[in-house]
Amino acid sequence: MERLVANYRTLLQQVDVGGPAQSARAKAAALTKQVLDALEGLDEESSAAEAVAKLEGRVSPALLTLAEGLMVQANGLASLTAAVEGLGGLDAQYAQIERVSAHHGDNWEVLLHGHLKSDRPVMFDLTDVIELKATSEDSSVLDALAHAEAHRAMVRDFIPDRDTDGRRVDVSFATQNWQKAIRDRRRPGHFVRRHFEAMVFYYLADELRTGDVAVIGSEEYADWSEQLLPWEPVEAKLPEYLAEVGLVASGEQVPFDGRALVAQLRGRLSAAAAAADGEYPDNDELFIDPDSGVPKLKARRAEKPRRSALVLEQAIKERMPERTLLGIVARTGTGSSGGTGSGRPPATTRS
Repeated sequence: MERLVANYRTLLQQVDVGGPAQSARAKAAALTKQVLDALEGLDEESSAAEAVAKLEGRVSPALLTLAEGLMVQANGLASLTAAVEGLGGLDAQYAQIERVSAHHGDNWEVLLHGHLKSDRPVMFDLTDVIELKATSEDSSVLDALAHAEAHRAMVRDFIPDRDTDGRRVDVSFATQNWQKAIRDRRRPGHFVRRHFEAMVFYYLADELRTGDVAVIGSEEYADWSEQLLPWEPVEAKLPEYLAEVGLVASGEQVPFDGRALVAQLRGRLSAAAAAADGEYPDNDELFIDPDSGVPKLKARRAEKPRRSALVLEQAIKERMPERTLLGIVARTGTGSSGGTGSGRPPATTRS
């Protein structure tokens, strides 16, 4: 969509005043006038002698066709500007492009409230009948939800950015695009209500999905922290587990230190990332997609079978003759019923 808008802007600039199309149109019109002035008194039925006499032998009658071509060209360029004028004119089109361009750079946040508008009452009603709980010490999203609920009945475009106790509402959980969307430079100390509500419900849905917010009494969105094992039995089995996964040496008696474990894991991750970065230039099978930036592996081509494998395959085929399905059924039936005892089907069965 961004490329489409940019392409349309380029086309408008071509037909704008001072642009190539307008310049060509003006030049074509001037040339056409010169030709028509020179050909005044002649028409398509005029003979070559009449044209030569009129123009004193300076040009040929083909100039009539050239004049018609210039007129068609000028009229064609005029149709472009007429189409733009029918859409409101160049200034109006440029203004619309600027409004759309403000959302470029994947800035979809300012558009979300329009999609949530019809569901807004349902979402607020839902938060009234369920009890939400933060599964960590960070409850900023739920605090922002409470602020939105406190102003849900208001219809004005702006709401204060401080709660009833005068404390500033924490929106540090939001991205920079959201930070811009919920603010208006002309109204400091306030949130843009519709964008603020869209941001709150967007992050509430995200935290429900990741488990950072739980619904009390729910199974799917339950508090995962309440399902963890008690620390006492975990602590007793921890040394054996850490040795098994290679985080400590077997038999090493070291008190568990959560900070040291996190630092160790981060060190391993950094080392693995550095090794991957160092090997990337020499890795012919790994490449980074220039459009998405996602690392991908090239499809590996199957290697040709070795000569010894081909010899083995041929030997197996020679010792394993092809059998028809009816032949296999006949041999199986003969063997199960006693048959001749030789493993070969009798002639009647064979037929």
